[in-house]
Amino acid sequence: MAELISLQRIVADGYHNAFTDLLHWRGHYYLGYRHAQSHGIEPPGDVIILRSADRRQWQQVARFDTGGDDRDPKLLDAGDRLAVTFGTWVPRWRTAGSITDVAHDLLTHIAVSRDGTCWSTPRQLYGVNYWLWRLLATDGAYWCAAYHFGRRDDRDMRTVHLLRSDDLLDWRLVTQIRSGGGPGEPVLYAPEPGVLHAVVRTLEPDHHSWLGVSRTPYVLWQWHDLGVMIHAPVVLQLHDKRWIVAGRSQEQDLPTGSFVSAGERQDPAGHHTSVWEIAKTRAQHLLTVPSGRDCSYCGLAPGPDGASVLMSYYSQHERLPLPNEPPTPSDVYLAHMTL
Repeated sequence: MAELISLQRIVADGYHNAFTDLLHWRGHYYLGYRHAQSHGIEPPGDVIILRSADRRQWQQVARFDTGGDDRDPKLLDAGDRLAVTFGTWVPRWRTAGSITDVAHDLLTHIAVSRDGTCWSTPRQLYGVNYWLWRLLATDGAYWCAAYHFGRRDDRDMRTVHLLRSDDLLDWRLVTQIRSGGGPGEPVLYAPEPGVLHAVVRTLEPDHHSWLGVSRTPYVLWQWHDLGVMIHAPVVLQLHDKRWIVAGRSQEQDLPTGSFVSAGERQDPAGHHTSVWEIAKTRAQHLLTVPSGRDCSYCGLAPGPDGASVLMSYYSQHERLPLPNEPPTPSDVYLAHMTL
């Protein structure tokens, strides 16, 4: 039976701390998040990396400020290197005669470290308005399902592209794997050699997430409706070989009694942070953690005993009602669970 063992509030300084990730690498846990005034692009935020050996005392080991709005750090175990990728919204050069009023473009950055404390200068990956959301190391290479903004003012025109790299820095296109319906925030995982799965959030139908399945050379994909919305999905294989996915859920997809509604406290969307099991081509609810309003964007890592699970996420449920003046607070949490 799924159970929340403990819950720690790691970052709670009154600012908007959000969009987390979590990784265990060489004896330490690394937790990444964005620190800003609000959820929005302006004023811009910075990416922060914390490190801990015991999950109680956390030390800041990196802070990235590229000049734009840096957000959504994703950590990767690259063997002898620890890598972090993140998106950066940068002001677009334009004139009064520009054909679009879009104010920013998206760049993906990467930084690496060989000891977890000394980091390289962030470097841009791939092209403009391609978000290399989360990288995967498998099949002797690095892979990414990157989503592309064909037009920022038409979310339905987003497309998802499978990319491959041999060195983390130079990427090439394999194929386009999804278009239409507003796909975004895709995550890849490899359930077995020569097989890739992808979980992607969409706008249609019903804000559901979809599961894509492909075999090498990964040019043909089959898609299945997971039946629920899981924004910003992150996946992890448990010790018993089950695959779980965590992310932001909507109350209409959650079992009765599995959450405390924040709808009466300025949260009309009713968002929460939940964990699901990927059972064949459907998502089965396991646990919803204390959360509400602007929340989720999780990281997953095995617990210290190998059988339990640690999950980082952010939430505003302890900050409601929100203040009228900035900063708009949200806090970073670390949940310890059995699933």
